Amino acid sequence: MRGITMDRLSEKQKQLDRRRIEAVKLYPALWSKLIAQWKTPDPEDRVWLTYSANYLFRTNNIHWAIDPLTLHWRIKDAPAVHVAQDLSLLSFVLLTHEHQDHLDLDALSALRDLPIKWVVPEFILSKIESTGLRRENIIVPTALTRIEFDRIHILPFNGLHWETSPEGDLKGVPAMGYLIECDGKRWLFPGDTRAYDASQLPAFGSVDTVFAHLWLGRSSALLDEPPLLDSFCRFFLDLHPRRLILTHLNEFGRAANDLWNESHAQLICSAFSRISAQFSVTPLLMGNSVVL
Repeated sequence: MRGITMDRLSEKQKQLDRRRIEAVKLYPALWSKLIAQWKTPDPEDRVWLTYSANYLFRTNNIHWAIDPLTLHWRIKDAPAVHVAQDLSLLSFVLLTHEHQDHLDLDALSALRDLPIKWVVPEFILSKIESTGLRRENIIVPTALTRIEFDRIHILPFNGLHWETSPEGDLKGVPAMGYLIECDGKRWLFPGDTRAYDASQLPAFGSVDTVFAHLWLGRSSALLDEPPLLDSFCRFFLDLHPRRLILTHLNEFGRAANDLWNESHAQLICSAFSRISAQFSVTPLLMGNSVVL
């Protein structure tokens, strides 16, 4: 397995299993603390992670989300939480793609009777039919056509969730990214990215913050030098952010050789430091938050 012994893979998988058990144990308290913070009125714009790359926002005291998801959806041993009660302040939700670590159908079902506006890409519509979301609350975005909620401007665009296999086949799913503008701030969410070629994206100009979902190559997480490290860094440099927030860490639904963690985040920070990037890199983990 590309230089990885079976003994090492087995040991890393055992370590991951122990971390997964610990995450399940701590999740109820983590969720309660996160929700209490998110609900508290505050003029400070802030984002929280409910899982690896699943976002709750409070901007201008407006509450919204991208790909809301709870740990129970990914790990059935995790306790269920009171989604409808805890997320009742949501004004709108943006969805990106159909993968299990982003599209929590149980959460959507729990929220279906609330007056939430849902931005649902056309390629997901068939996937959410079972949730009972009301069609009048669903907005189907068109790439590069702006949407506005409560003075929050949203520009959807086609994401790059595609990779070419060694056999030359295209692998992946359609995905939607979003550029968010609010009170002069610009936040870019390219989403899960597999083709690190910024020329395939619109020219966004400078952005205050880009949210980078960490991925350095399939089945490469146990390698000392993941193959796409340089491509990852160059891609996000080409997006011209002032700051990079690094997410998609500890996605416990994955096997050890496909799971990116804090050690990989440090690898990214060191790589950016070597190429003298003039912006900060902030890793963000489940349950934590940062000021926008």
